This record gives sequence, C-alpha cells and structure tokens, in this order.
Amino acid sequence: MQTESTIEQHTLTPGNLLTLRLPEGSTLLCLGAAIQLSTTPLPSLDACSGYQMQLHNGQSWRAPAALWVQLLCVDERSRIQLQMNPAAIKENRLGLTDLRRWMALQWSAVLRKATGNIKRGRRAA
Repeated sequence: MQTESTIEQHTLTPGNLLTLRLPEGSTLLCLGAAIQLSTTPLPSLDACSGYQMQLHNGQSWRAPAALWVQLLCVDERSRIQLQMNPAAIKENRLGLTDLRRWMALQWSAVLRKATGNIKRGRRAA
C-alpha cells in the first residue's frame, strides 16, 4: 500500500518570513517571485550544515536531511508549494510532540527559577 504525500501551499508577501520543519526528502517548489531559503540542521542531526540559497519561479529544492527551513519573500508576492515526504510525515509529527514536551520542560524550569526565591506566606523583597 502506497502512502500519499501531503501537498501544502503558502503565499508570502515581500518581507514575510515562513519557518518550517521539514523531514528528509520533502520538496519545495517556488511559484512566483524569488524566495530566499535558509536552513538549520536539527539539534540531533549534524550531518547537514546550514546554508542559504535563492529559488526563482519554477525552481525546486529537496531537503537532504531533516531541517528547519526559513523562507523569505524577496521582491514580489510569491507562492510556495511544499510536498512532504510521505515516509517521514509520521516521524515529523513525533518530532513536534517531542519539541512541545521540551518547550514545556524549559518553561517550567524558568518559572521554578523565577518563583523559587518566594516562600509561601512571605512577601517578595
């Protein structure tokens, strides 16, 4: 049984920034004005370093590894078509769950640090 890939479309206006987490093998297609693409490797993967490039109308790019991608519309309004790698969609969803859990732990640590000096029944100095 073959899994269907997910296709999304995003519209960007000049100066608009879009950040996405892409699984390995996902494809971006530029449909319109130039888009500046910047990548950052995920913390657990250091096989692919970050880089920048520009995509013009009709050009596509495939993610060589799981990456954070930032897309910036350079001149005019542009559209991006994103096709997720069907084999990695489930993995990507699990990664977002882990990211949410990590963020919750970080916030609870910040709150404990901020409120740790205040004892019950006492006023803050």
